[in-house]
Amino acid sequence: MVRPRNVGKVNRKKPIPEWEQEAFTSRTDIKLAAQEVTEIGTSLAEFSESQLKKMQLPQELLDAVLLLKTMTAGPAIKRQRLYIGKWLRQHEEELAEIRTRLIEAEERAKKQNLHFQKLERWRDRLLTGGDEALNALLEDFPQADRSLLRQHVRNAVKEAAQNKPPKAARAIFQYLKGLEW
Repeated sequence: MVRPRNVGKVNRKKPIPEWEQEAFTSRTDIKLAAQEVTEIGTSLAEFSESQLKKMQLPQELLDAVLLLKTMTAGPAIKRQRLYIGKWLRQHEEELAEIRTRLIEAEERAKKQNLHFQKLERWRDRLLTGGDEALNALLEDFPQADRSLLRQHVRNAVKEAAQNKPPKAARAIFQYLKGLEW
C-alpha cells in the first residue's frame, strides 16, 4: 500500500509578518515594499566597515553586509542582497532602528558636505579676494593666524600661475577645517 506523503504531517503555517499584513492594493505593491527593504540592506553596504560597526547592527546582519561588500561580481551578489532583505523583513524591530540610523547618517553626511562647501568657498574667497577676504575671515575667527594664511595664499597663487599641484590651497583648506566653526 502506498501512503501519501502529506499524511501524518501537521500543517504549521508561519505567522505573516506585519509588513505583509499592511493594506496593499496588489501583489506589485507587496513586491515593491519587499524591494524597498532590500534596498535598505543594499545601502548599508555603501558604508565603511567602521561606520557599520558604529551603527551597532546585529552580528548576523553585520556579517552578511560585510560579506556583500567583499563580493565583486556574479549572481552571488543578488542572492546576498536578497538574503539581507529577507533578514530585515523577518526582524521588523531592527529594521525600524536601522531606518532611523540611516536617516541620521544621511543627515550627518549632508551637514558635513555643507560644512566642506563652506570651507571651499572661504578658501576660494581667500585666493581671489586678497586682504579684504582675509580681514573678513579674521573678523569671524580672530584666533586664525594672519601671517600663516597670507603665506599659504601667496604660495597657492604662485602654484596656480605655474600650473603646479594645489598643495598650498589644500593647506588652506586643512587650516580652515581646523578652526572652530
